Amino acid sequence: MTTVLKALVFDMDGTITKLSLPLEAMRQDTKDYFTSNGLPAELLEPADGISSSTAKARDYFLSNGYSIEKWNEMDQEVDVILTNHEGSAASSAELLPGSLEVVEKIQGHGFLTAILTNNSRSSVNQIMTQIPLANHFEIIQTRHESPKPKPHPDGILKIIRDLGVKLGEAVYIGDALIDGTAALRAGIEFWGVATGETSASALHDAGATRVFDTLDGILEEALARKSN
Repeated sequence: MTTVLKALVFDMDGTITKLSLPLEAMRQDTKDYFTSNGLPAELLEPADGISSSTAKARDYFLSNGYSIEKWNEMDQEVDVILTNHEGSAASSAELLPGSLEVVEKIQGHGFLTAILTNNSRSSVNQIMTQIPLANHFEIIQTRHESPKPKPHPDGILKIIRDLGVKLGEAVYIGDALIDGTAALRAGIEFWGVATGETSASALHDAGATRVFDTLDGILEEALARKSN
């Protein structure tokens, strides 16, 4: 019998809010920073995103004589670059139509709700001055509170512990491939929403057990899982 569902953890950009981040620019700026500091460009592939580029850079620099302190300085400089992009996007953040209404209904049926985003704390705080996210989620966790950002599983595992539920009692809902990767690595079920940068078929391929065109379908699925 399927485990009873108690908590739904959401990505933010492309899932709750409209995808407004300049993701390609952020990915390219990350690559440019590392290559300008000595990472051989041939180690990076066009498909590499921020997390995979950072992982490759870390492996390269630490295996070529850099101290962990020096690497941490570089990682912080990249964080500043990303935060600047995120701050610009935060000023124009908008909800996806009906997203908070769906979350409110989910809460009304007794489910716990949370957000896990790779955005910075400062940009999320800025968004929350414009959008009442804090009224709809028990936890809003950014990359600055996560031990490691997605696609690492650490952030999901921390939220699950903080919510006080078991892995089998929660799902992670997102629009991107890294959401699926993080969920699978954490051992949590992944539901995809084709409201951001990734197609429904790609979300299925990323391990989503359910894929929805919008968040509207989430409530019915959650209620079905609650009654099992």
